[in-house]
Amino acid sequence: MRYYVEFALSENDKRLLFILLIVFLIIFLLLGLLGVLIRTISKAFSRRIDYEIHEAVTNRVITSPEQLKKYGRAKNNRLFFKQAIPPFIILAASLLMYLIYSFASGIWAEDYFGHFSSLLYTWDWANPENYADFWGLTLLRRWPPLLNEPHFVAEYWGAYILVPLWLTAGIYYLVVIQAYVARAMMIEKRSHTVFEKSLEDFNYFNDTKKDAPAQDAQQSNK
Repeated sequence: MRYYVEFALSENDKRLLFILLIVFLIIFLLLGLLGVLIRTISKAFSRRIDYEIHEAVTNRVITSPEQLKKYGRAKNNRLFFKQAIPPFIILAASLLMYLIYSFASGIWAEDYFGHFSSLLYTWDWANPENYADFWGLTLLRRWPPLLNEPHFVAEYWGAYILVPLWLTAGIYYLVVIQAYVARAMMIEKRSHTVFEKSLEDFNYFNDTKKDAPAQDAQQSNK
């Protein structure tokens, strides 16, 4: 006995399904590009530790994996503190700017990010009429209407300065952390590869050095 199940989709359901597939495709592509970008940046950052430990390794100052790890971590920590100085300087400048702006305006608590959004496009994402239910999922059925176009408000000049400073400091520090982690992973990798003893291309029966001891003994007897 055979059973058939029919799925009837309305035109609205078909449009929602198409939108859902497009959204998933865009998310998949964005995640892929983000992964490639992170790997590329991490690879570029990790090369710095090779420069830092190159002389100590090539001059045989470092003679064991443990020494390489210890020396590499010390170099990595020193680089981290050196590279973390600029974002903290930016953060300190933003704190000074915040104090000046608060004293000048007499207001110590403001929605700085909300004020800064006056320079951005804003859409009505919170409107429930923009969404529809599709098989238990709430999906966007139309693009939300525009609520705000970029415009300058003189009273928000503090937010226009503080928010970019905060974002710059935060992103800068995240990049510094990513560089630190990338270098730490490279140190761990180098501690194995630099002192690695591999038999990957060795074949006992094709090795010309295996008969050397016997030949040396024959020549000494003569």
